Amino acid sequence: MSETYRIKIQVPEGVIEREVETDKRMKADGEYVDTGWRVLGVPYGGPIEGRDLDGEAFTSETDIWLKTGDEVNVTYYHGFDPEEMGEKQKIPALIGKATYVGADERGHWFEPVLDGDEPLAQRLMKASIDSLRASSGAVSHLVRKGAGGLISVWPVGELALFDINEWRLPANDFAVIEAKTEKIAEAIPEAEESAVDAVEESVEADNKSISIIPMEENTMDEEKIVEEVKAEEPKVDIKAIADEIRKSIIEELKSEPGLERGERTVKAPAVVESLGDKSYKSVFWNYVRTGEESDIRKAVKTALHESAIYPDMGEHGGYLVPDDEYGSIIAKRDEESIISKLGLMRVTTNRDRYNFPTEDGSLTKFGIVAEEVQITGAEEEPTFGQVVVPIYKFTKLIKISEELLEDENSNLEAFLTDAIGRAVAETENYYALVGSGTGQPQGAFVGGTAGLPLSSNSAIAATEIPALMGKLGSPYHNGAAWVMNPATWFTLKGLIDSKVFTFTSGVARLSGTVDGPTLEGYPVILNSNVPKIGATNKSLLFGNFNYMGFVINRGLRIRRLNELYAGNGQVGILATYRFGCAVLQAEAFQCAVHPT
Repeated sequence: MSETYRIKIQVPEGVIEREVETDKRMKADGEYVDTGWRVLGVPYGGPIEGRDLDGEAFTSETDIWLKTGDEVNVTYYHGFDPEEMGEKQKIPALIGKATYVGADERGHWFEPVLDGDEPLAQRLMKASIDSLRASSGAVSHLVRKGAGGLISVWPVGELALFDINEWRLPANDFAVIEAKTEKIAEAIPEAEESAVDAVEESVEADNKSISIIPMEENTMDEEKIVEEVKAEEPKVDIKAIADEIRKSIIEELKSEPGLERGERTVKAPAVVESLGDKSYKSVFWNYVRTGEESDIRKAVKTALHESAIYPDMGEHGGYLVPDDEYGSIIAKRDEESIISKLGLMRVTTNRDRYNFPTEDGSLTKFGIVAEEVQITGAEEEPTFGQVVVPIYKFTKLIKISEELLEDENSNLEAFLTDAIGRAVAETENYYALVGSGTGQPQGAFVGGTAGLPLSSNSAIAATEIPALMGKLGSPYHNGAAWVMNPATWFTLKGLIDSKVFTFTSGVARLSGTVDGPTLEGYPVILNSNVPKIGATNKSLLFGNFNYMGFVINRGLRIRRLNELYAGNGQVGILATYRFGCAVLQAEAFQCAVHPT
């Protein structure tokens, strides 16, 4: 017997339907190995705006057709090969069974037992629990979805477990495997005490900070200070806040994978809003300066990558740039970057490529047909394609002296914000305009159309300006812009017959209001990466950047390298940024090309 399942994992084919062999003999209960795991096989929501990578999500309203105590078969990665990307196993590995134990606020949970004789089951049991993920398979023809990609019916027919790598991934990274609560209960008290102590110390410190007595200037003895603080009208209920935080941390510790191995982390920062937020920005810059990782700082610590892809970075990790600090860098980048001005189609992803669907040929105009006359010659079938935009990794390593890091008056934060912002802008500008598209992002001057051969290898004639404009189809003129080197712009302004053109330095509207020059009413973007007037160069572009895709993978990441340059008295600050771009419609970009 076999069932057709609909599954949710990342494979080259996307979400697919396939046959899963289920007639293998199931062992007696006593022959299975109890892993001590619990599996979030059907998680609510997802990591991408509340959805999974397919734009879908389970909710508490999703009917999975199971009741507590029901059992389902467990396979390895839905029958895909553990080593060859996209290859299916000749005989899918049935590695055990799982009991449905109910749902909570995170989703539906299962407790698996595995067949100890199965090599792939042994592989999972030897792996680190935090490298394991899950996925459920549903009986395909019974699946139902509602508005917004919310799944209303998902009859679970199998549960798949697997160890992750760069391509063996779930469609929803919330589908985790954890240790059962009772398995880690003995480890909780010590971890709980330490984490809660850190929170209460933080709360007490904040409470004292609101006293009318500046602590650094106070000369009274400690007993009198305490009396003064107690005499203050309480601004918050410290005990209630501490109790609430204690309860929250205990719950998180109980569900934290890895406690059975003696590890301890706090998943969320201990922030008490009413006492004044502990700034993520301060935590981030303290890490850059000192490398310190207290319990509070660990709250915003995160792995910068999948360890399977970059195993050399391993447990050292680093910090994602927190929201408020990333906002500062973005503000500087937008000030310098042309990407924000040109209106590129910007999207985000957590994969290594992004597919943009495109229309290869548009429908022609309607035909005239007389009354009661057979319709002929009016049939037409649109054709479609897609542009695949690979994501590339860009890095910048900044070496800073230990003395500068320790100097609170060095204005290090402003310097790094400015420097990294300008470097990000320069990187985006270069590749979005002149990237070759081979081993790097594709720029508009490369992916666009060489629409106008110029007559000279050292000049641009006045008549060639409107000629290039005429090469761009009229549907693309709304939102079009000129792009050229600053030297080219001033050469054009110096043409004797330039008076036939309308040159301005006022306000031009493109993706909002942009201050800058215009030519014939269209905005002019000046960038020194664009080739100047010269033999074989594409020195002038007139196009619509709404037809260019720009894809960012997650965000800017910062890592402090403590030991690499220690011998020179320096610390390395490694910034990593991943993006890709490409032209989606070549006809939307018309370039002028000089002869040899």
